[in-house]
Amino acid sequence: MYIEPLTFIIGFNASGKSNVLDALHFLSELAKGATIDDVGSDIRGGKDWIISRDEARCGIDVKIHNNDTDYLYTIEFSKIDEKLVITKECLSTNLKDLLLTDENKVLPNKMLLSMTSYTAKQGRRRTLQVLKDKSALFQLASAGLLKEVTDGINIVLNSFKNIFMLNPIAPLMRNYTPLQKELKEDASNIAGVIAAIEESEKSRLQKKIADFVRPLPERDIVRVWTETVGMFGKDAMLYCEESWIEGKTQKLDARGMSDGTLRFIAIVTALLTLPEKTLLLIEEVDNGLHPSRSKELIKALEEIGEERNIDVLCTTHNPYLIDSLGTDMIPCITYVKRNEQTGSSELKTLDENENLVNLMASGSIGLSMVNGRI
Repeated sequence: MYIEPLTFIIGFNASGKSNVLDALHFLSELAKGATIDDVGSDIRGGKDWIISRDEARCGIDVKIHNNDTDYLYTIEFSKIDEKLVITKECLSTNLKDLLLTDENKVLPNKMLLSMTSYTAKQGRRRTLQVLKDKSALFQLASAGLLKEVTDGINIVLNSFKNIFMLNPIAPLMRNYTPLQKELKEDASNIAGVIAAIEESEKSRLQKKIADFVRPLPERDIVRVWTETVGMFGKDAMLYCEESWIEGKTQKLDARGMSDGTLRFIAIVTALLTLPEKTLLLIEEVDNGLHPSRSKELIKALEEIGEERNIDVLCTTHNPYLIDSLGTDMIPCITYVKRNEQTGSSELKTLDENENLVNLMASGSIGLSMVNGRI
């Protein structure tokens, strides 16, 4: 699967759409230094389901393109004494192996993994030992290896670290929150994040949020802003103002906003505040949004994503959202199906579908989704 600047994943329930996002989130947490057992425990299904019941181990393969070089990364893991451990980890370019598991060397300590590193000297490689409970990339990023190896490790690590899983939970966004610099994955601290931005930048940010959110309700949203409370101004609340009856306005705090409005504000805020080069993952991106507002969502994802160099990967079941993309976006739609023989999930871009012409001739892509033809 190739990730475009804006990529949508579609498919039936339980086809495996969420697994793609979970796998990327899994790699992101490992890159930040978390133990694989902790990451596996927190992921959907937990340690009991991260590895198929019929398999002894599980693995992920990723290709990261940087300038003119492709970095190929592989990680495999299994369970030892009910704990997840890494059993294989490799990093290579399209020309050479940089770092790989030494499967011929068995270490006496079952929690250690033997690795070898490229040394640029023919026939020789540097032998290394790493703990099995954390990514070798994370452990070796500052180990004084050959510059080419260290550069490759950091390119891959930074790509993983720049993955952000956004799962806005509207009820949690309705509370006062402390001023904070970084947005939480559930967007519960959105008011605190906006309020913590420097005043000159905050006005511009709040105006941009309002511009994108304006058409969501039946009446225009005139303004979106935050205000601090308390003697020391350390907590904040999110507010909006709607133009309601013939020039009259109505002010609401987050407690009076709809779930769809809050989720939309969270998505726009994430796009505007996350670091550039982030890969933003959003499950059911249009959840709570009226189908007629799909174009507003697409506009925000495309325009802000392009402006701030943020890629977006999201899942959806909404046929109206898919149709609002237009035919130019067909290569950016990936569909997932279960293999009838193995039960495993298989991903293909929509333009790889051999029946695409017939599907489009018989109606829209969204209609094909509704009728179960995709």
